[in-house]
Amino acid sequence: MGIKKAHTKKTIITITMLAVFIIAGGCCAIYYYTTQLALSLKGSASETVGRYSVYEDKGAKARLHGKDASDKVKVKGSVDTSKPGDYTIEYTMANLSVKRTVKVMNKMNPAINLTGLGTVEMVLGDKYEEPGYEAIDEKGKSITDKVEISGADFKKAGEQKVIYTVSDNKGNTTRVSRSVNIAPNTDYASPGVPVCMYHYVYDENNPPDDLNQRFGNYISMQDLEEELNWLNEEGYYYPTWKELRDYVDGKQLLPEKSIIISFDDGAMSFLQNGIPVLEKCKVPATCFMITSSNGESKIAEHKSKYVTYQSHTHNMHRPGGHIGHGGIFTAISNEEGLADLKESIRICGTSDALAYPYGDYNDSSIKMVKDAGFLCAVTTQPGKAYPGDDPLLLPRVRMVMGQSLATFKDDVRP
Repeated sequence: MGIKKAHTKKTIITITMLAVFIIAGGCCAIYYYTTQLALSLKGSASETVGRYSVYEDKGAKARLHGKDASDKVKVKGSVDTSKPGDYTIEYTMANLSVKRTVKVMNKMNPAINLTGLGTVEMVLGDKYEEPGYEAIDEKGKSITDKVEISGADFKKAGEQKVIYTVSDNKGNTTRVSRSVNIAPNTDYASPGVPVCMYHYVYDENNPPDDLNQRFGNYISMQDLEEELNWLNEEGYYYPTWKELRDYVDGKQLLPEKSIIISFDDGAMSFLQNGIPVLEKCKVPATCFMITSSNGESKIAEHKSKYVTYQSHTHNMHRPGGHIGHGGIFTAISNEEGLADLKESIRICGTSDALAYPYGDYNDSSIKMVKDAGFLCAVTTQPGKAYPGDDPLLLPRVRMVMGQSLATFKDDVRP
């Protein structure tokens, strides 16, 4: 009997101790989360905003171990003020959660009313004519003079948005937009874009032995620097090949003072003497590399943020054809030529542009260039690029040894 009482007493003590531990653990957890982890809303738990209002969520604040931990709060949900209705945003951290409800009304506050219906239609190069708008606050007072307009610059084809924003005296802000559909167009006045064709670069203080035997294809570092400095002083824009392609396709306007600088062959004279000048003047340029001529190692050793390497073919800068200067590109088979182009693309790492070897081309070579996926291809035909030009037969402006700065200016300026 005494043993049974002792056992019962021991069981009661054990249960009591477990209960104490459980209660203590719960208290510790409550204490931890109330003193070490806290989560609360910034601002009101419920808000009402007008349709098309500029809603800026105030977020939530959290503290962990006495320090701000608001950046660790996870947010779920969003508010689309273009669609009236009730929205919920939930903020969580660990096992804590708080919510905010946002009601989007059907009417705007303040209101912006756009004149006209639907999308404005225009073509690239046209001047945008604003159909009109008005803005009023909740009391019906006009605040049209406070409307700010931003968005479309009308320099690219496609759908763009004109954005109208207005704020009232209470800090409520409304923003609406108008769609503008800009169709491609090549029938507008443009001064053209010169694609300059350089070759070799030398130092006047250390002229090469073949200086007078390269058909005028050399330019001195000193003359090159003078030309590039003038371009920078005049505020010239240096478009990418993608931008030039869109320009000739009638999909993009370019500044009147636009120019592309290119160097053919990837000769060591350019790599060693030309790149330092480009870097000094901070002018981007293209090097059309003959990739079979140590192209891979040249590109690896002469990387520059101001130089992109494009294709001058892999191994087709050699004789073998019967057109123009007799380059083989016009006589090679489609299979062999396409393989050559793809190898040059692999080494250069891009298919943005190609320069025809010797400037020679025919229908067969043009098809290979197109099938290889090049955006642009340049010839040695003189002239500037204009909207409507064939992007795979672009002319260039040849730069020759000894040209004066005045000649350079006349050749490239609008």
